[in-house]
Amino acid sequence: MANSNLDRQSTNVLQVENAKVKRGERLLLANINFTVKAGEFIAIAGENGCGKSTLLSILCAADTAQSALVHGEICIQNVPLKHYKVQQLATIRAVMCQHQSSPFGFFVDEILTLARHAVIEPSHLRHACIAGVSEALDLRHLLHRNIQTLSGGERQRVYLAKALLQLIPSSLEDDLSGKLLLLDEPTSALDLRHQKLVMALLAKLSQGGLSIICISHDINLITPYCTRMLVLANQGVIADGAPNQVLTHGVLKQCYQTDLHLLKHPEHGVFVTH
Repeated sequence: MANSNLDRQSTNVLQVENAKVKRGERLLLANINFTVKAGEFIAIAGENGCGKSTLLSILCAADTAQSALVHGEICIQNVPLKHYKVQQLATIRAVMCQHQSSPFGFFVDEILTLARHAVIEPSHLRHACIAGVSEALDLRHLLHRNIQTLSGGERQRVYLAKALLQLIPSSLEDDLSGKLLLLDEPTSALDLRHQKLVMALLAKLSQGGLSIICISHDINLITPYCTRMLVLANQGVIADGAPNQVLTHGVLKQCYQTDLHLLKHPEHGVFVTH
C-alpha cells in the first residue's frame, strides 16, 4: 500500500502550463501554472467572475471555451489535451458542469446507463455498477423517475453519478489513479445530509487514486475534505496549498475584498465566518 501511494504521488494527471485566459477582450487569468497528482482533491475558490468556471471549461476541453485559452498548454497524463480524441478523453476525464439540464424526459436509470456506453461489460456487471453508485449517492429510489420531475438537489446527485459512472471500471472500490473528475459547484442545491454524503464519497474516491478538481463557494463545506486549495484573485493564483495554510485573513481579504473572521475548528481546521 505504501508503494502504491508513492506511485500515485509521482503520477502527473493534469498539468497547466503558463495558461492565459480571456473572455472577449477581458483578461481573466494570466500565467497560471499547477500540476495535479493522482489522488489529489483540489478545491478552487474565488469571487464571482474571477475565471473559475472558464478555467474548468478549458480543462475539460469544452468546444465553447477553447478560444478563451489564448496562451499556454493543458496536458492530461503528460499528453497535450489537443491531441486527445473525444472518445479517448471521455474514458479518463469526466465533468459535472454547474448548470445541467435534460431536454428530454429520460428516466434516471436510462441516463446512468448511457454513462456506461463506452465500457464493454456484461449487462449484469453494468447493472451492479450502476446500483453501487446509486446506493452511494442515495439514488436507488429515484432510478425509475423521470429526470424532469426531480428536485434540483436530486438532479445534481444524478449528474454526479453519471460522471462517476463514466470513469470507474467496475465499482467504486476500483483503483482510479490517472483519472480526473472536474466539478463545478456540485453541492449548491443539496441539503445538509446530502452535502456531507457527497463530500465524504469524493474524499474516499480521491484516497482510491481519483484526481478531483472542484469549484466551490462553500469554503466551510469543502475544506474538511479536500487535500489542497487554489485561491484565484487578481488574474492569478494567489495561494496554493493545504486548506489550513491557504485560508488566512490576508488571502481571504485579497480574494473577496472584504474582512472575514477565521475560527479554528479542533478537527476540520479553519472555519470562515462573517
